[in-house]
Amino acid sequence: MTAGIKLYRVYYSTYSDDVHRSIVEELKKKFGAEVRDHGSRVVREFRFVEVLLGEPGREAEIEQVVKSRGDSVFGVKVEWVDTTR
Repeated sequence: MTAGIKLYRVYYSTYSDDVHRSIVEELKKKFGAEVRDHGSRVVREFRFVEVLLGEPGREAEIEQVVKSRGDSVFGVKVEWVDTTR
């Protein structure tokens, strides 16, 4: 049996690769956590990243980092995932 994982899944859209890269870097810097970048193969502007931060209750902070990049980011959703239970 494998151990579970605790992380945040962050979904958003942006047409700018530079904005996306800056979001990933800011998440790494602010939370000191690994950030896994998963690009959509269907819709290029849809972004999906995982923030490997094992602390629940940080959704609003993560959302603020993503939204702080301005009007070029939209449709932001942050989910806490805990598969250890």
